[in-house]
Amino acid sequence: MGYQRFAGLTAFFFGVLLVIHPAHANTEELKSFNDWQVYKQETSQGRICFMSSVPKSLRGDYDRSNRGETRVFVSHGPGKGERDVVSVLAGYRYKKQSEVDFSIDKKAHKLFTLDNRAWSQGPEDDQRLIASMKRGSKLVVVGVSSRNNKTIDDYSLAGFTAAKAFLDKACP
Repeated sequence: MGYQRFAGLTAFFFGVLLVIHPAHANTEELKSFNDWQVYKQETSQGRICFMSSVPKSLRGDYDRSNRGETRVFVSHGPGKGERDVVSVLAGYRYKKQSEVDFSIDKKAHKLFTLDNRAWSQGPEDDQRLIASMKRGSKLVVVGVSSRNNKTIDDYSLAGFTAAKAFLDKACP
C-alpha cells in the first residue's frame, strides 16, 4: 500500500463529504439497490463513482453524539488507476496503528487505519473483499477509537451485487 493510493483517495473522500452534505449539487445519486446506493461526482481531478451503505446498527459503549457519519464504500476514480477501492469511514478517529476487523458472514479480514478511515492492503485484497461481499449477506466492521472505545457496526449486503454491477456499467 503506497502513498499513491492515498493521494488518489484524498479526492475521493473530499467527494464523500459532498455526499454527506447534499447541498453540494455536483454529487448525484444514480440509483439505489436495497441497502446500497450508487453515486457519481465530477471533480477537478475527474469523475468519481462510488457505492455506499450505512450501518443497520451501531453497537458499543460510547456516546453516539460524539460519532459522525459512518459508511462503507467501493469506489472508482478519479482516473482509471483507482478501481474497486474498498474503504470504511468510521465517524471518529481510529486508535493510531490499529486495525479494523471487516467480517463478511463471520469470515474476518483486516483493514489498516489512518485517521478516520480504513482500507485494505491493496487492489488484490479489494478484489477478495468484493467477491466475498457479493456472496455474503452481513458485514460487521469492528474498530477502536482514539479514545479506546470499541465500535461494532452491522451492515446489510442486500443489494451489493446489483449495485456493484451498476457501478461498473455507469463508470467504466
